[in-house]
Order: sequence, then structure tokens, then C-alpha cells
Amino acid sequence: MAHIQSKIVVGLTGGIACGKSTALDAFANMGWAVVSADSLAHEILDSDLEVRKKIMTRWGTRVLNASGSIDKSAIGQIVFSNAQERDWIEALLHPIIRSKWLSFIQSCSSQKCMIELPLLFENKLQNNFSCTISLYAPNPVILKRLHDRGLSDEESKRRIDSQLSLKEKMELADFVLWGGGNSHFLNQQAEQLDQLIT
Repeated sequence: MAHIQSKIVVGLTGGIACGKSTALDAFANMGWAVVSADSLAHEILDSDLEVRKKIMTRWGTRVLNASGSIDKSAIGQIVFSNAQERDWIEALLHPIIRSKWLSFIQSCSSQKCMIELPLLFENKLQNNFSCTISLYAPNPVILKRLHDRGLSDEESKRRIDSQLSLKEKMELADFVLWGGGNSHFLNQQAEQLDQLIT
């Protein structure tokens, strides 16, 4: 898809813990209209009663936290240790998430839209975008960040293995940003790329 109604629509992706959220924030601060697939997923899990019902039917109360809302980390543990369960939740959530970010693109008043999609290349969505950006960070940095988020080495490995390799993502992307350093350096790269794209 070229520019939608003359908009520049960029897909932002990359490996887990490679700095996607930091990069998205940097572009937002430069006037891009941005949306994250992960935040859309959280929104759906929090508010879509039909989705909640299907999840409860499949997994029962073990995916609820004390307040009775969906416990995303409990779902994470289920789906990242069982490919079949991951396929099921993706089949449930991805069409809803996709319709939401497509609506966002259509309705956003900015000429510059950016969608953060961790599985952009896995789901072969690149034709929806004017161009794509992938974030890269070295494996030790990723593992440390995931450890800081409370994930064990085994959980981290399962999550990394559930996506395309960083090398494949870099080869498929139009632009690559280095997310292995500090946020200041990532912001500088985002600024340069903003000028290049626009």
C-alpha cells in the first residue's frame, strides 16, 4: 500500500525488548499519530466481553487476577509455552486488533501515522505500509531487559523463539534502528529517520 490518501503510514516492528515502545514514543513526540498493537490487545482484553467469555471458556479462572480482570501475565505463560494455545489466542485477537489499527489509519487526521506491530512480518502485513522499520538489539541486552521485567531465562527464550529472528526482521525491513543502547541514542536515530521519511 502506498500512501493512504496521501498519508505516510509506517509499520514499526522488531524483536521483544528491542526498544519498540521507546521508538514509538520518540516518533509520537515528533508529531506522528501512533498506535501500538500491544496496547490495543490490552484494551480488548480489558473491555471486550465477547473475547473475555471465549477466554474464560477455554482457560477458566486461572487467567483472572484478584480483581476479576484478565491477568495478561497468566495468559502469557500459557501461550508462550504451548504453540497451539498461542495460535488460538492470535486467531481470536489479531482480526480485532487489525480492524482497530486500520480504522485508526483511516480516521487519523495526521499525515504521518505509525503502527507498532511486533508480528508485522510474521503475519505478512508489510503491504499495508508505506515503509517498515525494525528495531534491533543484541541478545545479551534483550535477555537482561526481559530478566528485569521478571521473566526467567526459559520464559525469555520461549518468547524470543516465538518470533522471526532479528536477522530476518532486519532483512525484511526498509529501515533498521539500533535499540541496544540508551533511549537518547534511539531518539537521535528516530529524529534522523523522521527527516528521511518525511
